[in-house]
Amino acid sequence: MSGRLTVAFLVLVAVSVGAFAAAGWASRTPHVHTARMLQALRDGDAETALGWVDVPSVAASVVEVLEEEWVQARAGDPGRYVASPLVRPLLRGVFGLARGQVQRRVEEELRTLLRRVAEGHPDAPVQLPRWGGFPVSLAAVLWFVDVQWLSADRVRLSAGPADQPWLRVEMAWRTDRWVVVAADREWVAALLRPRLVRPEASPPGSPEP
Repeated sequence: MSGRLTVAFLVLVAVSVGAFAAAGWASRTPHVHTARMLQALRDGDAETALGWVDVPSVAASVVEVLEEEWVQARAGDPGRYVASPLVRPLLRGVFGLARGQVQRRVEEELRTLLRRVAEGHPDAPVQLPRWGGFPVSLAAVLWFVDVQWLSADRVRLSAGPADQPWLRVEMAWRTDRWVVVAADREWVAALLRPRLVRPEASPPGSPEP
């Protein structure tokens, strides 16, 4: 009888250790940290949610794409416009003069956007439901968010249809949490292109509408 109790005790210990290990591993997954950020937004706590976003890093990734698309829209396709290769360095120089100001503006817009979402502002791009707690946020992330591992400490998160995602960002492990560090390049470019003057409509040197 004593032997059976010993075996049962050892099994219980093994199961408990396994459960704690699984819980510890789960708490370090991008899904859980994304759900915590989502829950903070649903709780109306934008400042806590911002703890999962490296705003300067995300803004820099947006500005980088903005520069490429802005130059492309004004310089045009080198295969169609002879002056395009000559114009590009000049345009990059012009953009470089304003890069610091653009970076600060994008950072401000990102923080404002998260605060509007958290507050449920009518102008927010999404209205988050306030009912339910963290389990609801975690279930939403597991259902709607696709995680692609880029390396051991970096992932790409996509929400929505694969061809037209609502959101696509990259997260990196920072000390004790997964943090949003960049917006996906192609996703940002797809958002920016319709807002920029296309080279077909405005060749280099021609006045913009």
